[in-house]
Amino acid sequence: MVGFSTTPSNSLLDILKVAIPVGVGLASIAYLGTKLAGNSEKGGFSKDKSIPFVPIREGDATHDAEFDEDPDEFLRRCEQTYGPVFNLRVFNQNLTCVSGPVYIRELFGNEDLSFTDSLDALTAWYTFSASVRKSNNNPDNPNPHHVVKDAISPNMALYTPRIVQRMEDVIDLHLGHCENKVIDNAAFVATEMTAAAMADVYMGSALAKERKIINSFIQCTYDFGMMLNLHHHRSLWSILTNRLNYGVVNPLQKHVQILKEAAEIVLQERSDLEAEALRFGKEYKKPVDIMQSMTDNASKYGYHDMEDLMGHLLILVLASVHTTTVAVSSLIYYFGAFPEYIEPLFEEVQEALDQQTADNDELRQAKLSAGEVSSLAEFEGTDLDPKNDRALTEKVVRKLVKMNSFVRETFRYQVKRLFGAHLARKDVALSNGMRITRGATAMANVTSVHFNEELQGEETAEFRPFRFVGKSKNANKASVDMLQFGMGRHACPGRFLAVHEIVIAGALIVSKYSKIEIQNKALTKMMLLDTLGMTPPSPIIFTSRGVKPVALENAPLL
Repeated sequence: MVGFSTTPSNSLLDILKVAIPVGVGLASIAYLGTKLAGNSEKGGFSKDKSIPFVPIREGDATHDAEFDEDPDEFLRRCEQTYGPVFNLRVFNQNLTCVSGPVYIRELFGNEDLSFTDSLDALTAWYTFSASVRKSNNNPDNPNPHHVVKDAISPNMALYTPRIVQRMEDVIDLHLGHCENKVIDNAAFVATEMTAAAMADVYMGSALAKERKIINSFIQCTYDFGMMLNLHHHRSLWSILTNRLNYGVVNPLQKHVQILKEAAEIVLQERSDLEAEALRFGKEYKKPVDIMQSMTDNASKYGYHDMEDLMGHLLILVLASVHTTTVAVSSLIYYFGAFPEYIEPLFEEVQEALDQQTADNDELRQAKLSAGEVSSLAEFEGTDLDPKNDRALTEKVVRKLVKMNSFVRETFRYQVKRLFGAHLARKDVALSNGMRITRGATAMANVTSVHFNEELQGEETAEFRPFRFVGKSKNANKASVDMLQFGMGRHACPGRFLAVHEIVIAGALIVSKYSKIEIQNKALTKMMLLDTLGMTPPSPIIFTSRGVKPVALENAPLL
């Protein structure tokens, strides 16, 4: 069924050196790594004496208090006073901060400044990820990009109705038609929406209906978060011990087995159907999902066996489910904080659906006039079935420029102000002559680009959700003026699917609910700046549009 390589597994020494492929783009994990940075024996200031150290305020031991009071103002003051490169003692770590588009581009673009090395120094990530994979354990493995190219990019139109259906099922189940319904943790709903949609894209519609698959997609993210927290205030000896333990007690291993067992059954069923079709001289169309694509390309990717394949798939799940969940969760809270934009966003969705209906009707009439069909009944079950005219298709989603701008503005406004820790593998000279020396940790001063009026437009301190409408600045664009997904050759390859899903989630929510409110408005600012978004301090209140629909006998259950 699968043409797997027979190359033997890596030795223990190899396992201790392996890396997750650079480019998976764990944006939120980069932040988590920052918070744990003080527990590593690696990292610290660059030893270049020309890089100034920002004086610590009298009475403080670090810069944390000043930073926490107003991070944007603090970083602007540091850049204005000490230049684009300066040293800080913040987050329990000595950091070299790099400011401005020129130097941040150099930070993200230099192969000798490694994000994954930085994460590994803090969390033993290389060992952790290697314990669920048997192949392709090298820092520059391009397979994630190949998987995206083979399985996601060509099939976005096919994935879209499935993503819509999965998300809509979750919304109807947990929110439904309501008036002033209080949801204590909207992030839970966002998690379910994302996991259900991702399960369909990754493993197909049949497995996406199984609760154990949804649970595994969700739980593996929490288990990974626990792995990161294992190192909080731990010693170097503790980190080294866990590097050895991960191969045995890595909590992700149980999820690999869950996915493997489920996948083998479904893939065997598909193989049997293909063989039967071949026997009768018929064509068998394989289901479209990432699991099938990875299976068909197993030899190309170099997977050893199904367990190895599922390990690689799970690493991709970790990257996509967590970051997309955070973004969908944030979107809900921003709707609650800025309710005046719900109607314009809803109207945009309706206009796009109206245009699709008109375009489809024009095509139907043209086919009737040309004699290609004899009646409208012949369109039943096709893309031109009138029942599909108001479906959220890929074309409709791509027309939602206001929603896309809203999403990008949440990225710009919310991303952590110091972001993207990179560990220097050797001395790296910036174009201004300053050097990030071997072993130092450098981070981007995000304020210098995300709140730069030349890059973002006027009044960057304000949240302006439509500031990117009419500009070639899609939310999925990874560049120096939008660091959410990294940038350069190591930018997150899954960002196109992620943003597509986030926009779909937003379109569904504003279409179903006319009013979304933050219950405790005094906590609004805190919620808007909470990048993780998983422990919101205030509930969200939802009110549906229109009258309650007639209940269906066979309503979907998750």
